[in-house]
Amino acid sequence: MTGSRRRRRRSRLRLRLVRPAGRRRMPFLLAAFLAIGSLVVAVVTLQALVAQGSFRMQELARKNGELSQSAGRLQLQIAQLSAPDRIAGQARRLGYRLPDPAELHTITVRSATRDGAAGARLDDTLPSVERQLGAKP
Repeated sequence: MTGSRRRRRRSRLRLRLVRPAGRRRMPFLLAAFLAIGSLVVAVVTLQALVAQGSFRMQELARKNGELSQSAGRLQLQIAQLSAPDRIAGQARRLGYRLPDPAELHTITVRSATRDGAAGARLDDTLPSVERQLGAKP
């Protein structure tokens, strides 16, 4: 081979086809924008969920306070209604009275049980209770 042919061959070997830079970057840019867009949507969604949870917590805390106050009022009402003086006054207004000691009867029952395992059965003691109370059979 001659010298000029060798030079031409070397120059041909060194030459190569160069693609435009824009075509290589396009898939990368598209993938990057999709990834960033997905992340932005995910962050916004999470922030919305956190805000919604925060509002729900505030609503539940408010409702809890209201229910605690209501429970306190009801406990106060129970205490007022179960006061012995109030119950005695209401009984007097309804016409109830304490019985005379002569009207009271004390009944002694020996270990009565329903199943009859120990002592007399409860059904067996009823006639004796009626006799002590003065009821006629």
